[in-house]
Amino acid sequence: MREERLLLIFIVLVLSISIVVAAPTGPSSTTNLGSSRYSTSAAANISAVAGNVTELNFVANTVTQTWQGYYGNVTGKILLGNLNNQSMYDWNLTSPSGQIYATRVIAVPSWTNIRCANQTEINTEDTTLGVNASVDQDAVNRTFLNTTSFSAFYVGGVNINTSQNCRAVQLYNSSGISAANFGEVLLSDTSNMIYTGLISNPALGFDNRSHQFEMIVGENGHLGDSTVTPYYFYLELH
Repeated sequence: MREERLLLIFIVLVLSISIVVAAPTGPSSTTNLGSSRYSTSAAANISAVAGNVTELNFVANTVTQTWQGYYGNVTGKILLGNLNNQSMYDWNLTSPSGQIYATRVIAVPSWTNIRCANQTEINTEDTTLGVNASVDQDAVNRTFLNTTSFSAFYVGGVNINTSQNCRAVQLYNSSGISAANFGEVLLSDTSNMIYTGLISNPALGFDNRSHQFEMIVGENGHLGDSTVTPYYFYLELH
Protein backbone atom coordinates (compact mmCIF):
# COMPACT_ATOMS: atom_id res chain seq x y z
CA MET A 1 0.00 0.00 0.00
CA ARG A 2 2.86 2.37 0.89
CA GLU A 3 4.62 1.59 -2.37
CA GLU A 4 1.41 2.31 -4.33
CA ARG A 5 1.03 5.65 -2.52
CA LEU A 6 4.61 6.62 -3.26
CA LEU A 7 4.09 5.66 -6.91
CA LEU A 8 0.96 7.80 -7.05
CA ILE A 9 2.83 10.77 -5.55
CA PHE A 10 5.60 10.29 -8.11
CA ILE A 11 3.12 10.23 -10.98
CA VAL A 12 1.45 13.42 -9.74
CA LEU A 13 4.84 15.13 -9.49
CA VAL A 14 5.79 14.09 -13.01
CA LEU A 15 2.48 15.29 -14.44
CA SER A 16 2.83 18.64 -12.67
CA ILE A 17 6.12 19.40 -14.44
CA SER A 18 5.60 21.18 -17.78
CA ILE A 19 8.28 21.14 -20.42
CA VAL A 20 8.80 24.68 -21.73
CA VAL A 21 11.03 25.54 -24.67
CA ALA A 22 12.89 28.78 -24.01
CA ALA A 23 11.60 31.69 -26.08
CA PRO A 24 13.35 34.94 -27.04
CA THR A 25 13.27 37.59 -24.32
CA GLY A 26 13.69 41.33 -24.12
CA PRO A 27 17.13 42.65 -23.11
CA SER A 28 17.71 43.32 -19.41
CA SER A 29 19.52 46.55 -20.39
CA THR A 30 20.30 48.50 -23.53
CA THR A 31 23.02 51.12 -24.04
CA ASN A 32 22.58 53.61 -26.88
CA LEU A 33 26.05 54.77 -27.87
CA GLY A 34 24.84 57.34 -30.40
CA SER A 35 23.78 57.55 -34.03
CA SER A 36 25.39 59.07 -37.11
CA ARG A 37 24.50 59.71 -40.72
CA TYR A 38 26.37 59.65 -44.02
CA SER A 39 27.61 63.19 -44.66
CA THR A 40 26.64 65.08 -47.80
CA SER A 41 29.21 66.63 -50.12
CA ALA A 42 29.59 70.32 -50.87
CA ALA A 43 28.28 71.68 -54.15
CA ALA A 44 30.53 71.32 -57.21
CA ASN A 45 31.78 74.64 -58.56
CA ILE A 46 31.81 74.59 -62.37
CA SER A 47 32.14 77.84 -64.26
CA ALA A 48 29.74 78.66 -67.07
CA VAL A 49 31.07 80.50 -70.12
CA ALA A 50 28.69 81.94 -72.66
CA GLY A 51 28.84 80.00 -75.89
CA ASN A 52 30.50 76.88 -74.39
CA VAL A 53 29.09 73.37 -74.17
CA THR A 54 30.61 71.16 -71.47
CA GLU A 55 30.41 67.40 -71.04
CA LEU A 56 30.18 66.32 -67.39
CA ASN A 57 30.28 62.98 -65.58
CA PHE A 58 29.09 63.08 -61.97
CA VAL A 59 29.55 60.57 -59.15
CA ALA A 60 27.23 61.06 -56.21
CA ASN A 61 25.71 59.15 -53.27
CA THR A 62 22.28 59.52 -51.72
CA VAL A 63 21.24 58.38 -48.26
CA THR A 64 18.57 55.67 -48.16
CA GLN A 65 15.08 56.68 -47.06
CA THR A 66 14.09 53.04 -46.45
CA TRP A 67 16.44 51.62 -43.82
CA GLN A 68 17.77 52.19 -40.31
CA GLY A 69 20.96 50.36 -39.33
CA TYR A 70 21.95 48.93 -35.95
CA TYR A 71 25.25 47.39 -34.89
CA GLY A 72 27.13 46.55 -31.72
CA ASN A 73 27.94 43.85 -29.20
CA VAL A 74 26.08 41.55 -26.83
CA THR A 75 26.85 40.25 -23.35
CA GLY A 76 24.70 38.04 -21.17
CA LYS A 77 24.22 34.87 -19.17
CA ILE A 78 22.51 31.54 -19.29
CA LEU A 79 20.68 31.26 -15.99
CA LEU A 80 18.46 29.03 -13.91
CA GLY A 81 15.97 30.98 -11.83
CA ASN A 82 12.38 31.69 -10.82
CA LEU A 83 9.64 34.19 -11.70
CA ASN A 84 11.07 36.67 -9.17
CA ASN A 85 14.29 36.93 -11.24
CA GLN A 86 16.20 35.14 -8.52
CA SER A 87 18.98 32.96 -9.94
CA MET A 88 19.83 29.58 -8.53
CA TYR A 89 22.86 29.50 -10.83
CA ASP A 90 24.13 31.20 -13.97
CA TRP A 91 26.79 30.83 -16.64
CA ASN A 92 28.51 33.88 -18.12
CA LEU A 93 28.60 34.10 -21.91
CA THR A 94 31.81 35.93 -22.76
CA SER A 95 31.10 35.82 -26.50
CA PRO A 96 27.50 34.72 -27.00
CA SER A 97 25.94 33.62 -30.24
CA GLY A 98 22.26 33.70 -31.08
CA GLN A 99 19.76 36.10 -32.63
CA ILE A 100 18.40 39.62 -32.21
CA TYR A 101 14.77 40.10 -33.25
CA ALA A 102 13.24 43.48 -34.09
CA THR A 103 9.57 44.16 -34.77
CA ARG A 104 7.38 47.26 -34.99
CA VAL A 105 4.55 45.59 -33.07
CA ILE A 106 4.43 46.14 -29.31
CA ALA A 107 2.73 42.77 -28.65
CA VAL A 108 5.08 39.84 -28.05
CA PRO A 109 5.45 37.84 -31.28
CA SER A 110 3.90 34.40 -31.48
CA TRP A 111 7.19 32.52 -31.32
CA THR A 112 5.59 29.10 -31.86
CA ASN A 113 4.28 30.33 -35.24
CA ILE A 114 7.62 31.70 -36.40
CA ARG A 115 8.71 30.96 -39.98
CA CYS A 116 10.42 32.56 -42.96
CA ALA A 117 8.64 35.65 -44.26
CA ASN A 118 6.84 34.77 -47.49
CA GLN A 119 6.69 36.73 -50.72
CA THR A 120 3.32 38.31 -49.95
CA GLU A 121 4.62 39.60 -46.62
CA ILE A 122 7.77 40.97 -48.23
CA ASN A 123 5.71 42.77 -50.89
CA THR A 124 3.53 44.24 -48.13
CA GLU A 125 6.65 45.43 -46.31
CA ASP A 126 7.81 47.23 -49.46
CA THR A 127 4.44 48.98 -49.64
CA THR A 128 4.63 49.91 -45.95
CA LEU A 129 8.09 51.40 -46.49
CA GLY A 130 6.95 53.42 -49.51
CA VAL A 131 9.08 51.66 -52.11
CA ASN A 132 8.40 49.93 -55.41
CA ALA A 133 10.65 46.93 -56.04
CA SER A 134 10.46 47.47 -59.81
CA VAL A 135 12.21 50.85 -59.60
CA ASP A 136 13.70 51.33 -56.10
CA GLN A 137 17.08 49.68 -55.62
CA ASP A 138 16.77 49.75 -51.82
CA ALA A 139 13.44 47.92 -51.71
CA VAL A 140 13.11 44.95 -49.37
CA ASN A 141 12.79 42.64 -52.37
CA ARG A 142 16.11 43.91 -53.75
CA THR A 143 17.94 43.94 -50.42
CA PHE A 144 17.06 40.57 -48.89
CA LEU A 145 17.87 38.27 -51.80
CA ASN A 146 20.13 35.40 -50.79
CA THR A 147 18.33 32.39 -49.31
CA THR A 148 21.52 30.48 -48.39
CA SER A 149 23.73 33.13 -46.77
CA PHE A 150 23.18 32.08 -43.15
CA SER A 151 23.67 29.10 -40.87
CA ALA A 152 20.66 27.24 -39.47
CA PHE A 153 19.39 28.39 -36.07
CA TYR A 154 16.50 27.83 -33.66
CA VAL A 155 13.86 30.33 -32.59
CA GLY A 156 12.70 28.69 -29.37
CA GLY A 157 11.94 25.18 -30.61
CA VAL A 158 11.49 26.14 -34.28
CA ASN A 159 14.34 25.38 -36.67
CA ILE A 160 15.12 27.95 -39.37
CA ASN A 161 17.41 26.75 -42.16
CA THR A 162 18.42 27.44 -45.75
CA SER A 163 16.05 24.83 -47.22
CA GLN A 164 13.06 27.00 -46.26
CA ASN A 165 13.78 29.84 -48.72
CA CYS A 166 14.27 32.46 -46.02
CA ARG A 167 15.24 35.79 -47.56
CA ALA A 168 18.55 36.98 -46.10
CA VAL A 169 21.30 39.55 -46.52
CA GLN A 170 24.91 39.86 -45.41
CA LEU A 171 25.97 43.35 -44.36
CA TYR A 172 29.43 44.79 -44.94
CA ASN A 173 32.66 44.20 -43.06
CA SER A 174 35.68 46.51 -42.81
CA SER A 175 36.61 45.74 -46.42
CA GLY A 176 33.22 46.89 -47.68
CA ILE A 177 32.11 43.43 -48.77
CA SER A 178 29.27 41.17 -47.64
CA ALA A 179 30.33 39.11 -44.62
CA ALA A 180 28.91 35.92 -43.11
CA ASN A 181 29.60 37.42 -39.65
CA PHE A 182 26.86 39.99 -40.23
CA GLY A 183 23.93 37.98 -41.57
CA GLU A 184 20.27 38.93 -41.24
CA VAL A 185 17.10 36.97 -42.03
CA LEU A 186 13.47 37.99 -42.62
CA LEU A 187 11.06 36.06 -40.37
CA SER A 188 7.35 36.33 -39.61
CA ASP A 189 4.98 35.07 -36.93
CA THR A 190 2.32 34.98 -39.70
CA SER A 191 1.12 38.45 -38.65
CA ASN A 192 4.21 40.64 -38.30
CA MET A 193 7.58 41.06 -40.01
CA ILE A 194 10.49 40.23 -37.71
CA TYR A 195 13.96 41.42 -38.73
CA THR A 196 16.44 38.90 -37.36
CA GLY A 197 20.11 39.75 -36.90
CA LEU A 198 22.51 36.87 -36.29
CA ILE A 199 24.99 37.26 -33.44
CA SER A 200 28.47 35.91 -34.20
CA ASN A 201 32.02 36.06 -32.90
CA PRO A 202 33.41 39.62 -32.89
CA ALA A 203 34.65 40.76 -36.30
CA LEU A 204 35.68 44.04 -37.91
CA GLY A 205 32.50 45.68 -39.11
CA PHE A 206 31.73 48.35 -41.70
CA ASP A 207 33.42 51.04 -39.56
CA ASN A 208 36.62 49.02 -38.99
CA ARG A 209 35.64 48.35 -35.36
CA SER A 210 34.84 45.03 -33.73
CA HIS A 211 31.14 44.08 -33.57
CA GLN A 212 29.09 40.94 -32.98
CA PHE A 213 26.16 42.01 -35.12
CA GLU A 214 25.01 44.39 -37.83
CA MET A 215 21.39 44.58 -38.93
CA ILE A 216 18.97 46.84 -40.75
CA VAL A 217 15.25 47.47 -40.20
CA GLY A 218 12.73 49.10 -42.46
CA GLU A 219 11.81 52.75 -41.89
CA ASN A 220 9.80 54.92 -44.28
CA GLY A 221 11.46 58.30 -44.72
CA HIS A 222 10.08 59.03 -48.19
CA LEU A 223 8.25 62.21 -49.21
CA GLY A 224 9.49 64.05 -46.14
CA ASP A 225 8.10 61.53 -43.68
CA SER A 226 9.93 62.29 -40.43
CA THR A 227 7.76 60.17 -38.12
CA VAL A 228 9.85 58.16 -35.66
CA THR A 229 9.06 54.43 -35.63
CA PRO A 230 9.65 52.44 -32.41
CA TYR A 231 11.11 48.95 -32.79
CA TYR A 232 10.85 46.31 -30.08
CA PHE A 233 13.90 44.09 -29.58
CA TYR A 234 14.18 40.53 -28.29
CA LEU A 235 17.30 38.39 -27.86
CA GLU A 236 17.98 34.68 -27.80
CA LEU A 237 21.45 33.72 -26.62
CA HIS A 238 23.37 30.47 -26.48
